Amino acid sequence: MLPKLTLLSGFAFILWMFAKDRRWRRLPSNALWIPAIWLAMGSSRSMSFWFYALGLSSGNTNRLEGSPVNVIFNNGLFLAAILVLYQRRFSWAKYAFANKAVFSIYAFFLCSALWSPFPVATVKRLVQEFGWMLVAPIILTEQDPAASLRMVFVRVSYVLFPLSPILMRYFPNIGRSYSVNGAVMMSGVADHKNSLGQLCMVFCLVAIWDLMETRKCNTTSSKRPESWVRVLNLGIGLYLLVISSSATALMCFLFGLVLLVVSKRLAAMKNARRVFMLGVLATVCLLALEQEFQVSSRISEAWGRGAGLSGRTEIWRVTLEKSAGYLVGAGFHGFWETSAGKAVYEELGTGELLTAHNGYLETYLNGGVVGLFFLAVFIWSTGLKATAKLVEGEPIGRLAVVFWPILLIYNLTESQFMMAGPVWFAMLLMTSDYRREEATVRVRTAWERQPPRQLSGPSAAAMVGAAAAHREILNRRQGSWNNTRRQER
Repeated sequence: MLPKLTLLSGFAFILWMFAKDRRWRRLPSNALWIPAIWLAMGSSRSMSFWFYALGLSSGNTNRLEGSPVNVIFNNGLFLAAILVLYQRRFSWAKYAFANKAVFSIYAFFLCSALWSPFPVATVKRLVQEFGWMLVAPIILTEQDPAASLRMVFVRVSYVLFPLSPILMRYFPNIGRSYSVNGAVMMSGVADHKNSLGQLCMVFCLVAIWDLMETRKCNTTSSKRPESWVRVLNLGIGLYLLVISSSATALMCFLFGLVLLVVSKRLAAMKNARRVFMLGVLATVCLLALEQEFQVSSRISEAWGRGAGLSGRTEIWRVTLEKSAGYLVGAGFHGFWETSAGKAVYEELGTGELLTAHNGYLETYLNGGVVGLFFLAVFIWSTGLKATAKLVEGEPIGRLAVVFWPILLIYNLTESQFMMAGPVWFAMLLMTSDYRREEATVRVRTAWERQPPRQLSGPSAAAMVGAAAAHREILNRRQGSWNNTRRQER
């Protein structure tokens, strides 16, 4: 009885935070519910899991083919997103051309179905992951994309943050998971402690940015922003970040917080390429220090993970030995389904592995050297876009230069390139190019189709009289100016 009452109290607390937030700002459009639902599902667990937890499905899913519940639910969201963008007269050709690097890497992995041992499963998986690119334009085509982005992330955190401690404490079969060694991991609404750490890291950074932005600018509402509710929610997120014991997420959060503070100074440089090259130089220096002094191993030992980064170095070594797809890889997310992938976790005795815990290695396994080339182009392109947005004064620019390096660092020990997760979605949103006039073309055409408004009655007479008076004043000013010119001559 107590767990159910606590869960009901949690939902009441969530509704209370929503009500407080809605008192001073409202969603610009109901279409933002689509990316909000997609973000909530991608940051926590799939719809099939929640159906199983509620007893609405058997929970039997095929790892290779996926769950039919997820396919139906996700495709429904994709269809809704496409319909919304069609109504907004969104140009997919312009969107793809403006973001050639990310569309190129998706196109390459679509072609990987030709040589993948599982071509149908490869296409299905790619379509599901490409969903992030389908729902992102809904936010980007709003009249104020930065405010819409903040609102979506903050309100999704209103749901995910409070539910996690309740699930950990009163529903351990959902809120906790166990490692291969039997150690308890606090996962909350996520499926793993590292997923919970990533969730908290991303949403806490956006929440801090939201507090910064609402302090310095006016909102669309005349009421004063409710700050203390968001601070309370942020406190829950920081608590979850600590108890998740995800060292990578915590270090990325601290690094991102520093970047968020110094981003104003970086914006003052007014040279995007200089800022970008400074970031590249800093990254190269960090990698050189890592190679020389084994910094990651020392940090791992300090966090109690051992010198091997919780066994990651062994996974990387054995995976490279077993991998044979040097040029084009095994296809999108296909390596771990092959005999070589199964041989890796059988030799290590870790149980089934879903990723290599390194985004760069994962890209190599799935796409080979060609995949790494497309990834390098993507990283270079998005880095230039992030710094350009910063120095040009775009509101999203401050967070773009935060999440671009965070994604690169996070993928050193986790796999998040082209995978479901809030850090990938945040980076796509903040570095994608878009044409803001596309967001208002539907409104313009709606007004253009309306016939000219005919005025009648007193209002029409008043406007005619005002126009005549205005013309009289202009004529007098023109006559006075002409007289002055004649006298001067």
